[in-house]
Amino acid sequence: MNLHLHLGVQALRSARRGSPLDDAPADAGVSGRYAYLRGLVTNLANPKSVTFVVALLPQFVDRSIGHVPAQFTVLGVIFIAFELLVDGGVALAAGRIGAWLSRRRRARQALDAGSGTVMIALAGRLAFER
Repeated sequence: MNLHLHLGVQALRSARRGSPLDDAPADAGVSGRYAYLRGLVTNLANPKSVTFVVALLPQFVDRSIGHVPAQFTVLGVIFIAFELLVDGGVALAAGRIGAWLSRRRRARQALDAGSGTVMIALAGRLAFER
């Protein structure tokens, strides 16, 4: 509870102060290759991702058709294509929203105020549930 309250108060303080507009994002020095490799390693090391794929794909393989490895390959390629579309779309949207927010002080203040209010409300709820 204390952490939620602290984070909420810090966000409200940040909204009240307002922060200067950034000329460049904080991680402007990160190359696309490094970001891709970092995301790839993170995803491959995530046991939930591996478990999901291992549990999902075999349900759609029909042994009576034959060529089981080929079926797994096709399903894997389809799965990866959908992941690229969805995750790529989310990444592009997040990048554009982040760039937009970095240029608009009032939008960042509103976001800080809203998230601070939510965190304080969560801290209050936790306090009353205990």
